[in-house]
Amino acid sequence: MSKKQKTFYITTPIYYPSGNLHIGHLLTTTLAWVYKNYKNSQGYKTFFATGIDEHGQKIQKKAEENNLDPQLYVDMQSEKFIDLWKLLKIDYDFYSRTTNKKHEETVLKVFEKMYESGFIFKDKYTGLYSVSDEEFLTESQAIYKDGKYFHPSSGHELQTIEEESYFFNMKKIEPWIKKFFEQNPSFLTNKNIEKELNNNFLTKGLEDLSVTRISFDWGIKIPKEKYKDEKQHVIYVWLDALFSYLTALNFLENDDKNYQEFWDSGDERVHVLAKEISRFHAIYWPIFLEAINVNKPTKEVVHSWIITPEGKMSKSKGNIIEPIPLVEKYGAEEVKYFFSSQVNIDNDFSFSEELLINVLNADLANNFGNLVNRTIKMINQNFETGTFFNEKSLEEIDLNILNSLYSYYQEYEKNFDSYHADKAFKVAINLSSKLNEYIDLTKPWLLKDNLERLNSVLNTLLNGIYTVNLMLSNVMPDKCSKILDFLKLNINSKTEIINFKKFDNLPPFADEILFTRIAKK
Repeated sequence: MSKKQKTFYITTPIYYPSGNLHIGHLLTTTLAWVYKNYKNSQGYKTFFATGIDEHGQKIQKKAEENNLDPQLYVDMQSEKFIDLWKLLKIDYDFYSRTTNKKHEETVLKVFEKMYESGFIFKDKYTGLYSVSDEEFLTESQAIYKDGKYFHPSSGHELQTIEEESYFFNMKKIEPWIKKFFEQNPSFLTNKNIEKELNNNFLTKGLEDLSVTRISFDWGIKIPKEKYKDEKQHVIYVWLDALFSYLTALNFLENDDKNYQEFWDSGDERVHVLAKEISRFHAIYWPIFLEAINVNKPTKEVVHSWIITPEGKMSKSKGNIIEPIPLVEKYGAEEVKYFFSSQVNIDNDFSFSEELLINVLNADLANNFGNLVNRTIKMINQNFETGTFFNEKSLEEIDLNILNSLYSYYQEYEKNFDSYHADKAFKVAINLSSKLNEYIDLTKPWLLKDNLERLNSVLNTLLNGIYTVNLMLSNVMPDKCSKILDFLKLNINSKTEIINFKKFDNLPPFADEILFTRIAKK
């Protein structure tokens, strides 16, 4: 009986399309895409979902401001995201839209399940609400200043509202979520976020959560007659949005093969998200799933913020950085490499275009790109039919390189398995630096009269380049595929790292410089 292929399901949040695209969207989606590529390289069967969250009061207001029907407004906004992912060459398996009729039908089924099992009840909400953040807060959670309440993260002013609402009974399931956190210490990648959630919410006690609104109608409408409602309730953002992770897999549909394979019996179920929405994903989402007896995510990768000299990006500060100009200026793979190799998910990241240029020049043009081109040039100048592995002529310095290659790759895997793509790609660049240092030490340009020795040095370099290229291929598949073509190889697998004969009598040829140095302004 053949061994079952492991599965890996990964999602980005479904983005709120009320404003312009920014590099936060680029970062989150790039990380998820790179994780998916890595798992593919490890033999997993993968499924990657992204999308947009189209309902809510803020969307309705934005549509009104633009004199548009809400559906037309979100249709236009959706195209912006789709165009960005095309420009970035980020491929996905499913693009979620919460206005999708199948999604709406499934969310209504979930609401009914929760209602019938006593987790949802009707009451009246009186309290603070942020329209911009689509979030209810208690007075203790808000910041009080000059007689007004403000959101603790975004700084948006809160308004006091009173309206009828359906609530999710958090008290009923609160003991379970506390135990869930205790029993799953590696559920969140960010320990500081886990500590904050424990201190600010779990320890203080969870408030019942409002899951419907009646003050606007742009959302999934609950059948009034079914629940004997006088007013029209629409399902509020988080109960709607979070279940997009399951509706992307055809949850509660007749053909639910993807749900069965990637969620119900899936091996790894991973969400990538920014820290400001960690409460909804880490607390409310597992609770919702437990209420309907469905598997929980296995991991939530919580990354920190991209900041500028003005602080966290926001429209009010005027420091939003749009991704499209960066991609058009520096290239899709280069931009994806920069963000995935420089952002440590546990810490806020200070972005500048100058840093981007410095990293691309240092890592790609001066380091790896230079290594590839000068190695191939030296082989072309001295060996018409390429190099070959000659174990008898290897010296200690060569053996040290060859024997270290798989160890570098194992370190790379270790970092990727903990979702630190930045550390993983630094392993690749460190190996590239080691190979450039090896050139300086062996001085192949002085070995033209000793072709046996020159052959071993250049063949060792090819094996090293292969390993670096393999590691970088999860973020730059097009460029790395071209490098494989230069090397006359069509196999890209870790099993080939220790096959030192793979370049025997293959004359490499590079017909272009893939990483050109970027001139500073």
